[in-house]
Formats: sequence, C-alpha cells, structure tokens
Amino acid sequence: MFNLKGKVAIVTGAARGIGQSIAVELARNGADVVVSDIIPGSATVSKIRALKRKAVYVKTDISNKEQVENLMQEVIKKFKKIDILVNNAGIFIIGDTKTLKEEDWDKTIDINLKGYFLCSQAALKYMKRGASIINLSSVAGMGGFCQAAAYCASKGGIRLLTKALAVEYGPSGIRVNSIHPGIIETAMTKELLMDKKVRQGMLAKLPLKRTGKPIDIAGPAVFLASDASSYVTGEEIVVDGGWISSL
Repeated sequence: MFNLKGKVAIVTGAARGIGQSIAVELARNGADVVVSDIIPGSATVSKIRALKRKAVYVKTDISNKEQVENLMQEVIKKFKKIDILVNNAGIFIIGDTKTLKEEDWDKTIDINLKGYFLCSQAALKYMKRGASIINLSSVAGMGGFCQAAAYCASKGGIRLLTKALAVEYGPSGIRVNSIHPGIIETAMTKELLMDKKVRQGMLAKLPLKRTGKPIDIAGPAVFLASDASSYVTGEEIVVDGGWISSL
C-alpha cells in the first residue's frame, strides 16, 4: 500500500470507469479526492466516503476554461491545496477520415487534449514541490489505428504535452507522467467489444489473453501519485497486456 495520507487529488472523468477506479484507489491509499465529471459523480463520492476519506463532486466540462477555473477554486476553497491531478476525462468517436465530421474532430481535440492542457494550466497555479500530474493517454497515442484519426491525434498530443510539462516543471519539483491503457472494459469500449469478431481479433494479439479492467490502470496511477515514484517524470507507463510489445 502506498501512503497518500494528507494528499488532495483531483480526478477528471471520475464518475465511472477508469476515472472512478483511480479515484477510489487514491482514497484507499489515504488521499481525499475531488470527483470531476460532466455526469453525476455521487456513486464515486459514496465509494470514497465509505473508505473514510473526504470527497466532493464538482461538475466540470474540461474543455471550458471558465468551468476548469471554477473546479480549481472549489478545490482550494474546500481543501486549501492540490497535490495530485489525474487528467482522465475523454471521448472516443469512431469515424473514417474521409467522412469524419469537423465538429467531431474539434470535440475530440477540445476534450482529450485542450482539456488536459486547461486542467494542468489551472492546477499548476496551486501546485507545490512534490505534486504530481498524471495524464491518461492510450496505446492509440503511440501508434495508428483505423477509423480513429481524431482519437489517435489527441492521445499522441497528450503524450508530448506530458513530456513538455515534465521538462518545464521538473525544476519546481512537480512530476508529470502519462499512462497508456490498451483494451480496457469500460462504457466507452463496450459497444466495440460486443462485436465478437473484433473482440477475438484483439484478444489474439494480447500476450496476456484478456482485456483489461479499470483497476488495472488504477494501480499505476497510485504509484505515480505517490512518493514511491519521486524520481519518475516525463515517463510513459504502458498498461496493455503486452499488446505494443508483441507488435
């Protein structure tokens, strides 16, 4: 168990899926957590409070600068500081590049990339030495995938945004790292994985022969949030069942 006692964490997209799992595991290891999402986060808040940690929900569209600023102000008002920021909120719109709508491209970049920038920018104003920013990218940010140009571009952007922030804020003692999930069972991937042919094709490429669960991502996130990773910054942790390694 990692020691996050006394730490205050913000997790975006924390109402369900990977974000919820990360938020709960941060709390299990001692952190108080601010649950941010555009959908109600009461379920996540209840899980955290059941662990005897403090939790609040703040509705936030991370692509909106005003709402992001409000999120940070609410955190400071309630907890007085920000130690951990987990940028997790995101969307995945499938579409052939020839027919992909411009508004779908813009929406993907606005949430998946600009949103991470806005949250990081706003949180950094309050972060001090020892703080940690964790960005959820994807294996799609490390290679190309069919019908996912916007998603791949946004996740690739997160990868380099992470490295740029790590270099810029390393001298201040603030660490910035990224996690690159592979095939994780969430509401976002449910429809895709319901196709037996697609699912079997994906499993055939995985050395571990199983899809991932949100908890598989939470462990690395807790590590990056803790002092156990105090000499780790600008790094990419790939959590994909061995997919990338087998290519």
